[in-house]
Amino acid sequence: SNEDARFVKEYCAAHGIPCRIKKVNLKKQLEKEGGNLQQEARNLRYALLREYVNKLPNAIAVTAHHEDDQLETFWLHLVRDSGLSGLSGMLEATPEILRPFLGISRKTIERYALKHQIPFREDRSNAEIKYLRNFFRLEALPYLYQTHPSLKKNLLFLLSVLKKSYAHTKLEAQRLAQNWKKRQLIQLEETELDPTLLVEALKEIQVEPRFLKSILELTHSEHGKQVQVSGTLAIVRTSMGLQLNYLEQAIPMRLTTQTVHTLPSAFDNWNWYLNPEQVEQELRLTPFEAHEQIQANGLKREKSINALLKSAGIPEFERKKWPVLRCGDNIVGVPGVAIAHSFRADTNGNSFLKVTFERC
Repeated sequence: SNEDARFVKEYCAAHGIPCRIKKVNLKKQLEKEGGNLQQEARNLRYALLREYVNKLPNAIAVTAHHEDDQLETFWLHLVRDSGLSGLSGMLEATPEILRPFLGISRKTIERYALKHQIPFREDRSNAEIKYLRNFFRLEALPYLYQTHPSLKKNLLFLLSVLKKSYAHTKLEAQRLAQNWKKRQLIQLEETELDPTLLVEALKEIQVEPRFLKSILELTHSEHGKQVQVSGTLAIVRTSMGLQLNYLEQAIPMRLTTQTVHTLPSAFDNWNWYLNPEQVEQELRLTPFEAHEQIQANGLKREKSINALLKSAGIPEFERKKWPVLRCGDNIVGVPGVAIAHSFRADTNGNSFLKVTFERC
């Protein structure tokens, strides 16, 4: 990856193209928390694109995904039981991203690059068969295309049909979700609609598709039973149907950040000093889940967020509404209470990220 970065940097310098490179150590993060390397790397790339685009007026990100990437994505989503949105593939254009090469094959792009002497590098990980995408790319799909020459053409046609179907379903899902929000209720007869439509409608109210089965089972449960689908929403079985029970919103807080080069003589829980190298994604305040815990700085073992809040004397009626600060999927700490040990500032460093919290 260092060679890839150097190649891009030199090419941009030679052609007067601004270039920004960010180094991330995913190995350490995955060893600690687990996860899929390629998926985590993808999440970081898109987060970085959004960060840069948001800093520039009228900017949009452009990626080089091509036709073969689109087909590989279809097969990946197929084996992962994805819904219609996944099977319909990547969109050529969204408000944030353009993908101008989706209709062009990899071979066509390579031939063009060779003809016009445009240098390029092959990602070394593309040859590693341990990744499912690479298995499809290197073994499964070449075999299928060789034994069934018309398969690729047929799949591209199927993708175009699925994309049109998804566009229609998306509109229907948005209308359905608007009715749910307006009524604060999912009527029982609506749970008998096409599951594909229900999945997309649930996404519109910020409910993950994995909860669909539990929600459908709820229709046969006694009144009062509920499914907690997020930190702020529970779906409750009532005589009228499935009620959307929005919990009290998190206590409003504001955070500000600044880079400083000295540490104070004394610390407090409303002003944090973080190790900048650990802050690899956007910082954001969010609700916490009941099971979540951290190893607070100064403690030898992990402790639940609720227990930390209780120890800090936060009243019970405020605990469920108290936000946590996240960096990506990692909890940096609990404002006004404790910072996670892994994010604390390195006292030997010469640069620190100061985070200040204020209740609104």
